[in-house]
Amino acid sequence: MENKNFKIQPPYALILFLGCILFIFSNIGIYPLIDIDETRYVNMSKYMYLTKEYLTPILNFEPFLEKPPLYFWLNVLSYKFFNAQTIFASRFATALVGSFGIFFTYFFAKKISNDKLFGFLCASTLLGSAWFLVFVHVAILDLNFMTFSMCAIYCAILPLFLKKEKSKKIAWYFGYLFMALSILAKGFIGLAVPAGVVFFTYLIFKKTKELFKPSYLIPGLIIFLITTLPWHVLIYKAYGIDWINMYILKHHFARLLNSEGLGRKQPFLFYLPIMLTGLIPWAFNFISVVIKDSKNFALKLKSKEAMKDLMNLDVRDKKITAFAYVYLIFVFCFFSSASTKLPPYILTAFPALSLIIGNFWYKAIVYGENKKEMKISNYINSFLFLIMSLSGLIFAFVYKQILPDSIEFYIDNAIIFAIPALIYVLVIALYSFISTKKEKFTQTFLLNLGLMLAIVYITCDFGIPYYTSFAQDELVEYADYIYQQKNSKIVTYGFSAKYSILNPKKKIKYIVTRNQDDYRQLVKFVKNNKDKNIYVLTRIKVQDLDNKKEFKKIKEGKVYKIYTDTF
Repeated sequence: MENKNFKIQPPYALILFLGCILFIFSNIGIYPLIDIDETRYVNMSKYMYLTKEYLTPILNFEPFLEKPPLYFWLNVLSYKFFNAQTIFASRFATALVGSFGIFFTYFFAKKISNDKLFGFLCASTLLGSAWFLVFVHVAILDLNFMTFSMCAIYCAILPLFLKKEKSKKIAWYFGYLFMALSILAKGFIGLAVPAGVVFFTYLIFKKTKELFKPSYLIPGLIIFLITTLPWHVLIYKAYGIDWINMYILKHHFARLLNSEGLGRKQPFLFYLPIMLTGLIPWAFNFISVVIKDSKNFALKLKSKEAMKDLMNLDVRDKKITAFAYVYLIFVFCFFSSASTKLPPYILTAFPALSLIIGNFWYKAIVYGENKKEMKISNYINSFLFLIMSLSGLIFAFVYKQILPDSIEFYIDNAIIFAIPALIYVLVIALYSFISTKKEKFTQTFLLNLGLMLAIVYITCDFGIPYYTSFAQDELVEYADYIYQQKNSKIVTYGFSAKYSILNPKKKIKYIVTRNQDDYRQLVKFVKNNKDKNIYVLTRIKVQDLDNKKEFKKIKEGKVYKIYTDTF
């Protein structure tokens, strides 16, 4: 699979480094924390940093026993490195882990193909995928799990492509280390996912005996246990059965087997549309290559000779393709079979998708294969972006005639950045269409990356700040106002979700629903805390307190309002 078409290889590693700077690090500090999970996890990290309580994640001054600690440890290291608790520092560790995943993909793909271009295409495909870009810009746990589970899988698969015994051992030892980090990042699925992918890959390669080779297994298990056991033993000693109930029974078994109580049960194919949407701008490339590979597989099933050739996994290209599909199918089926399904979970499949799509582009660029599929998929992609940008531009000039004045105000503010962005997308989509027609696939690939880079900047510089300005900025402003008052304490009343605001120095009382019992609970809490200045934060649409003599409104905005008590 070695590429001999390019005598002078471009500095791919340097290009990826610059790509990570542009795509990730240059804009992770310019927009507010995203409600709700990011706010929650970042504030838990800040609490750990301030209190130096590194064993137990703490949420709103109470032990949070559902998650392992690696994410919080990495954030604490970031705060120590920058000597600050800024938004940039809060997202830096996640961005760094994501960038490490990009370079590890490059290293792995380069190693198994003997070609730097293949490594670059696979790594760039992952970097340019919409779903990866979403989660590398938001400081939550899922990006860490994707990266460490991917590294564990790649290290265990590398020996299938290596010849030196010493190199195989080193790869296996790192595989066990990354699997341990995967567990510390997300829990015991950090063992289940890598182990499942590796086992089925070795099974179809007829190499399962190597999984239990003592020189790999025994030192690997020692590394694994040294890394994972200390925290699990200490946390069990500290909390005992409470930790088992929350961490093992609820967080693992309940999510996998019975999510009725969590309200997160979804159909089996829940992840399919999410995965395809998250694959923008490569979604139609993926559909094309899957259709082509499925047709080839079906044809070869009809011939014994062709079937033998199909099962001959000694060919490097076939080994890569087989492994990538095993990786994708196992992860998709694993999370689709679980009772609890949340959109971020399918991020774990994106390394496998990047190998499949990267290989698709590699064959087109280097060997001139897949031309028909490449053209069709890129034509569709360009056409859709052309339609979207043209529709957006038309709307920008006619919305005043078709929208009511109440909505028109919000659109006016967005038009400033929307029109230049839509023109840029229009130009890139048109240029991509022309490049595809001329079979300049390298150029088309880079244009897709350019399109995603623009989308990142539009989203981070304008989209998210504009979105949060309608409510979240006001929520933070009002919370900060209350914190500045002497001896103050916040009670939230009628919020549909807890932990949308937090403070690592003050506990917040949450009263989530609104009924007579909750109102009595609110009054009782205020009376029991007469030594504090109680401020009740609620939404404008919640009018329960407006006519209550026990409370007085002191501040009102577009979405939120603040009351004090009159006791």
